[in-house]
Amino acid sequence: MQQSLNPSWREARAGMAAELPAELLVISILIGLNAFFSMADFALFSSSRARLEQLAGKGNAGAATALELLDNPNAFLSTIHVAITLIGICTGAYCGIVLTGYLSPIISGFPALAPYSAAISFAIIVVTITYLSLLFGGLIPKRIGLDNPEYIASRVARPLRAISVLALPFVRILSASTEGILMASGKKRTELAGVSEEDIWRVLSEGARTGVIEKSEEAMVNAIFRLGDRKVLSLMTPRPDIIGIDLDEPLNSSIKTILSSNHSYLPVYRGELDTLSGVIWVRDFWAQMIEGGADISRILRDPVLIAETAPALKLLDLLRTSPTPMALAIDEFGVITGIITVHDIMKAIIGDIGASGISHDRELVRREDGSFLIGGLYPLDEVKEFIGIPMLPGEQEGLYHTLAGFVMMELGRIPVTGDVFEWNNYRFEVVDMDGNRVDKILVTPLSSGKHKEEGSTGDA
Repeated sequence: MQQSLNPSWREARAGMAAELPAELLVISILIGLNAFFSMADFALFSSSRARLEQLAGKGNAGAATALELLDNPNAFLSTIHVAITLIGICTGAYCGIVLTGYLSPIISGFPALAPYSAAISFAIIVVTITYLSLLFGGLIPKRIGLDNPEYIASRVARPLRAISVLALPFVRILSASTEGILMASGKKRTELAGVSEEDIWRVLSEGARTGVIEKSEEAMVNAIFRLGDRKVLSLMTPRPDIIGIDLDEPLNSSIKTILSSNHSYLPVYRGELDTLSGVIWVRDFWAQMIEGGADISRILRDPVLIAETAPALKLLDLLRTSPTPMALAIDEFGVITGIITVHDIMKAIIGDIGASGISHDRELVRREDGSFLIGGLYPLDEVKEFIGIPMLPGEQEGLYHTLAGFVMMELGRIPVTGDVFEWNNYRFEVVDMDGNRVDKILVTPLSSGKHKEEGSTGDA
């Protein structure tokens, strides 16, 4: 085999052994520079601004510089892209010129390959340098930048800013050229979108998945966001369940009402709820009784009234400045439709905290067979989230606000116990009525293979 080789092969190998280390050093430096800019790019854009601010607050100058770069990303972004492009061009050109001269004589030592030595050398160099550049100049540095972005960003920010200053004239020429071409093509600059609610949900979900955030914390934060989309009527206790004191009734009757209700605040009226007189704090009533007598009219407080269609957060602001942690919801005609307390708002955020006096009409139970037993007055948005059902027909139009309202709309009449209908692969059955009001509903998911009759109704 050695006899078939070109005699110049040994001389070429000896020359390459003497000069190649210097050439490989230059190539390593070029790939290292490419790695630096790739790592800086990913680290800066993956960094949490809050964590960088925390590091800067502790005196980390690199973190403060990273924040400055993030406030004006165009400069350093252009610098990085220009640098990576130039380094890539220089690496390819240098390797093609220098290494081909080393490799071609070696391949020429094989008589069968000698006519194609230049092309083969060039192909081998391109594949090898591309692999090394992608691996050591791109993928590995980017992974390092993603794994510890704040630390890397604080380390590379100051050198990168210095490089940006040196490259500023060239960067400005490129930026001006880019803007001119875009303007000529009719493209307009778009405003950068801020952080959306979906972005925050995505971060919370990822934090809960990785264990940084507790599941209960994620659930509460999500509930707070949902609270901003809810109306008062979805949280209130409806009018039929309101317990109040009628001033036309004897005092003993009022005492029995107070003892049986187990509420801290009660509305006071004459004859009917719409002739509202005010609200009493039960503690004031018992203080009067201890002093030797009771006159409810003397301890009345001004009621807090709010439209039933008002946002729940507006009610929260109203109750925050009110001495009475309870409000009465009214409709467009001024009729009282429900009552809502701070407890109702807290329940929407953290769930039922076990306070007594909660109506069983608002229960939501998952049974062992996979079905759901739901109180007819349970808020519709909570029912949908718990079961996982989509938007119901007529919901957006405001035709109803509870699951009982949906059942009545689908049946087209006052239900009776045993009424059954199917919708969207769910079976709805009225299992209990309280007069004309739907008290309990059994919702059963149907198998995927069963025929769906959306909107069909029937009596058991």
